[in-house]
Amino acid sequence: MTKRKNGVEGIDDGALKKRITSEKSDGRPWSELPMDLLGDISRKLNLVDHLAFGGVCRSWRMSALASERDVIASQPPLVVLPSISADKVLSLYNIFEENTYHIELPTFASKECCGLSSGYLVFQDRKGQDELLLINPITRHELKFPTPPTNISHATITSPTTPSDSSIVALSKDFVRLLFYRPSDDKWTIYKTPEPKCFYADIIVFKGQVYVLTWNGKIWNLRLQSDASLTLFAVCDNPVPCSTILRRFSFQYRPNVFLVASDDELLMVNFRVFTRPKIFKVDLQTRKGVVTNTLGDKALFIADMSRALISNPTKWGGHNNCIYALDYYLDPIYVLSLEGKILQTLKDTGSSSCRKCTFYSSYWYFPNKCFHVDFLNEN
Repeated sequence: MTKRKNGVEGIDDGALKKRITSEKSDGRPWSELPMDLLGDISRKLNLVDHLAFGGVCRSWRMSALASERDVIASQPPLVVLPSISADKVLSLYNIFEENTYHIELPTFASKECCGLSSGYLVFQDRKGQDELLLINPITRHELKFPTPPTNISHATITSPTTPSDSSIVALSKDFVRLLFYRPSDDKWTIYKTPEPKCFYADIIVFKGQVYVLTWNGKIWNLRLQSDASLTLFAVCDNPVPCSTILRRFSFQYRPNVFLVASDDELLMVNFRVFTRPKIFKVDLQTRKGVVTNTLGDKALFIADMSRALISNPTKWGGHNNCIYALDYYLDPIYVLSLEGKILQTLKDTGSSSCRKCTFYSSYWYFPNKCFHVDFLNEN
């Protein structure tokens, strides 16, 4: 294996191009294969092979671009592995194929990841001096926002197209402040917690609205018009006291409640590893959270920094109606039933030793989110 110019570890481009120009099929070079055949081939490749496929020649590149959305959308969740060389290389681990992909990100150095949104990794400067940088490791697209006034822990964008039409919402690392920046703003706006002795827990964009969760199971609607406001939207009855919802994490407190959404439903989840989770389906009409005991053909992929509700993971050889838990304190990845019982223990990705060398933990990356964006609705 050698390193390609685009930063993906894969096939040596020079050698492959030489073979393609010398080998012929029916007297024609491989670069002149029919586009429909190239399309069939490119759609069957995994993520890294697809990127290498597009770097061979112009016709193969055109075919790769045409199938790019389908290929990326079909990829399973990947584990982002921190490593000693994390300042230069981003490593993505496929738990179903047990393969690791290595991607170079030149602007990755000296920054720490503080969020994941619509396929973008959100990086802030370790010293809080440079701009907030968002990088899509698959498409290589970048967005930049002004430096936030404090270190942030969660961040989500409302539109990933260009900085001119995208707002960003984040939580402070101590979970007591909500921050947002709009294209028309000259500085970040900060909201303290809406109730006394309360912590923020999570933020999400769902069906064109920004929702903010507090640790006591209340969901707030953040409106980002010129007269921005934060109003109570829904309540999920949650009798669990604060002390069991907040847990220690690298000298910071992290909530055990969070929001997660699929195309058609919004969930609030109270989850701790090896305990029975409480899952609430939020009814947007009654504005209440109703307890549900099944995920149907979906599975929850959970980590401290990222989570998603994924449909039919059995197509990759996985399980439905369960939780894939990636936890800072646990070396293997556990597949858990909704009763909190272990269904499967997946191979240790080797990230435990890396955690001792770097400043953040492993988390899930969802390639299928790269082209799936819930744009903000201001109406």
